[in-house]
Amino acid sequence: MNLLRRYWGACLIVLMVVVHAAVIGYVRSRVSRLSDLDSTVVEMGSYRIQPVNDLTKVYHFKLHAVVDPTKMRRGEERLHMMRMQIRETAEQTLRQVDTQWLEDPTQNQIRDRLMKIVHKHLEEPLVQRMLITDWLELPVNSVDLQLDEPVKKLALQ
Repeated sequence: MNLLRRYWGACLIVLMVVVHAAVIGYVRSRVSRLSDLDSTVVEMGSYRIQPVNDLTKVYHFKLHAVVDPTKMRRGEERLHMMRMQIRETAEQTLRQVDTQWLEDPTQNQIRDRLMKIVHKHLEEPLVQRMLITDWLELPVNSVDLQLDEPVKKLALQ
């Protein structure tokens, strides 16, 4: 008992440090759980299209799919499996769209059409909506139409 009376201040400081460390540990564990949450957006790639009825412009954009969070794993797997089929159908469709759709700043018709294409290829409603980012309308003479490096190397061999 004499020992406790003698070092009560030091015991109080140690107790405060332990409580403080416990609180910091708890807060850090909660923050790390939040940072590990997966995004429900899957990038579908960059698209560069030139409509057949307007050869003076090239449109460039990135396409993303917002997957249903309850079906995230399945949606991501199906989108990766069907990525090239979706891309081919989307490019064929986009080359034939009305140029007024391409000039619409909200791109509602394009997104709706792309959503139908994705649903057709996935055969189940895994995607909630499509997002279009980095939209560029460029004159055709400003676009570099060179082939990618790996294709050039294969052609030379």
